[in-house]
Amino acid sequence: MIRTNDEKQSDIYDDYRLLSIEVDTLATLKVSESINADSGEVTYSPYLSPAKLQSRSKKTDIIIAPDGSVVYPQSLYLVSKLRGEGAVKDTDSIAKGLLAYTRYLDSTHYPRFDDDDNEIPTEYLTYKSLTKYEEEGAPWRFAEHLLANCRAKQNSTGDEAYSLSTARSYMGAVMGFYIWMYRHGYLKNDDEHVLTHFTTVEIYEGINQHDMLVHTKSGSKRVYEMSNIMKMFPKNAKTPADKKLKPMTFEHKALFNQHIDTLPKPISLMLRLCEESGLRVEEATHFPAHDIGNKDYSELDVVPLQITHTKGSKRRIVEIPIELYEELEQYKESKQRQKNLIRRKELIDSKEKLDPTDYLFVSNKGRPYTANTVEVHFGGLRRLIQAIEPTWYYRIHDLRSTFATHWLWSESEKRHVAYDFLMDELAKLMGHASTSMTEKYIKFMNNYDDQLRVAKSKNNKISGGW
Repeated sequence: MIRTNDEKQSDIYDDYRLLSIEVDTLATLKVSESINADSGEVTYSPYLSPAKLQSRSKKTDIIIAPDGSVVYPQSLYLVSKLRGEGAVKDTDSIAKGLLAYTRYLDSTHYPRFDDDDNEIPTEYLTYKSLTKYEEEGAPWRFAEHLLANCRAKQNSTGDEAYSLSTARSYMGAVMGFYIWMYRHGYLKNDDEHVLTHFTTVEIYEGINQHDMLVHTKSGSKRVYEMSNIMKMFPKNAKTPADKKLKPMTFEHKALFNQHIDTLPKPISLMLRLCEESGLRVEEATHFPAHDIGNKDYSELDVVPLQITHTKGSKRRIVEIPIELYEELEQYKESKQRQKNLIRRKELIDSKEKLDPTDYLFVSNKGRPYTANTVEVHFGGLRRLIQAIEPTWYYRIHDLRSTFATHWLWSESEKRHVAYDFLMDELAKLMGHASTSMTEKYIKFMNNYDDQLRVAKSKNNKISGGW
């Protein structure tokens, strides 16, 4: 038995919304029988018989589509949370999480545009969009969306839509929804439909977690599973910084270079600045134009340039490979950029609140590109390369770690020095306030070399080389 109550956000009819309903959780299914007096035909009709208990009715929200239809199976899951083993007292936070997820999925069915009004291909994600790679599934993509719009992210402006607790709560609601669908057969639970991978974690409460004999001592043992998706969200117990790095391999870097030119020119140049010079995305979108083309650097292998729009607003010198620098020179004088600068001048002359800095990359709206635009295009590049090499999965910040680790390897080989010797120099190139922030790259490369030595040792042993 279901009775509708107040509709939430009822002033918005062109979007998905929540509708509050009252559900008789103890109603039973019965069948009535009626006999046609003339023909003698017996007709059976199912109906819900209300429970006699006063506390039978509980409220929940269900999700309504713009056309007024009930969104399934999200709404069925919300009703299921009112009774049984997984019952909760209040479905409000779960409903909000699933509403945000439903709206996100719907947004991928419509054209989106970047800062130059270039159309971004639609993806048509649904709740069924799962593959054998967890990173390609709709839940993982939603987690990335939450993190990109979370106030806990690095370089947050404070205007993002979600707090960290809200983002984690919404993602937790979606995870519970998928586990329920697997359990009840709404989705196939096999290697071709992977939600995420889980790691079993044991915690012994009330005793020292770092004691090597902890498992032999009395205490409250708690076992739970941690998913890779939920690991994406910041928490107090952090993974060592060097273990989070995922720089591109040489083979994957070659694929990146091979396909980068499929993107619009300004986007490809900004991504190359991140990968070849170690810039953060926001530093690339606000790269200064005034020093480009002012001097002849043809005799140099790398061009030192000063950037000002940095983390902490601290000016620093970055090194641009000469081939990339010459492409920046050509782009600076391109017809499209000159046209975009006219629009920028109009905005400045109109006294609109605008940073008057002469940036190299200006969209046709007369403004610097947004980091989100660059990230969306990077996602398109990732899908293109994955069609060729499915294991090519990187996020945009992996370009910066690719620069750092490849720079360390190259300079160590060239100068015949240890990675630690290069720490101060790398810290300056990366714009780190202290070398403590640079240590993760040194540790990563030292561990990498250790793994190579072990692998070579095993190969020699197998081949009888020692």
